[in-house]
Amino acid sequence: MPQPTKEFERLSDLYKSGKFFKTNIRNKNAPLLFYQNEKANNIDTRPILKKIKAKGVRLYGIYGKQDGIFSPAQIKSIQELVGTEHFVLLNNCSHYLFVDQQTEFIAQLKDWLNNL
Repeated sequence: MPQPTKEFERLSDLYKSGKFFKTNIRNKNAPLLFYQNEKANNIDTRPILKKIKAKGVRLYGIYGKQDGIFSPAQIKSIQELVGTEHFVLLNNCSHYLFVDQQTEFIAQLKDWLNNL
């Protein structure tokens, strides 16, 4: 997270003191190794998403502005696909939106669910 908030620090500390952290066998080098070795890491899912949307399924997108996985052009393309009313960029947020900006993340999900 670019600028850790008190909520982020509280959630992070809670996680680090719990059993999931203690039993985590994650290889911290895995993300970098994945992108170095995975040939299909840039799979374009938009055609599949378009087919799903054509069947009447509502699509939603929520993304951390500081994640950096998608280029601005990719983000714009996804936003256009799902619609601006169904797409949100969370500021001061990287890959783990539900921790980095938990309050905003949950509020956005509730808003979308309440408006179905």
